[in-house]
Amino acid sequence: ETFGSKSELLLKSNPVYKKIPVMIHGDKPISESMIIVQYIDDVWSSAGHSIIPSDPYDASIARFWATYIDDKFFPSLFAIAKSKDEEERKAAIEQVIAAFGILEEAYQKTSKGKDFFGGEKIGYIDISFGCYVGWIKASEKMNGIKLFDETKVPGLTKWAEKSVPDESV
Repeated sequence: ETFGSKSELLLKSNPVYKKIPVMIHGDKPISESMIIVQYIDDVWSSAGHSIIPSDPYDASIARFWATYIDDKFFPSLFAIAKSKDEEERKAAIEQVIAAFGILEEAYQKTSKGKDFFGGEKIGYIDISFGCYVGWIKASEKMNGIKLFDETKVPGLTKWAEKSVPDESV
């Protein structure tokens, strides 16, 4: 896709939202990032590592946090960029810092002392949150803030250092 325009293929492949991402497997379009990840896991997990935990409870926890990241965390992060004045910007930064605290707790619980939310290998939550590392780092630079702060969120800071250079990313 060319930024700012929508091809016929995109409109045909995602007629409801009319946006990327869309993955076409064979002649079947699959839309929305996390649905694509689930599809990939369903189709190819038998060939190796599963992205979504096999335990139903662990899978529900992973889906919960992925939804939190998309529905709560990202809008807060995006609010920093679209804030109209300093007061809005500060409020948005406070929301993101609070969300980082919540995600730090989630990381501590779900990682079970390992490098990733998913344990020893990158999993569903890692992919969900990892999509935003670039946005987070850009927000840090543009706003003179430190979100990956090892004194406040040591687990997430360690996670970012390990996950971004991982070959599966």
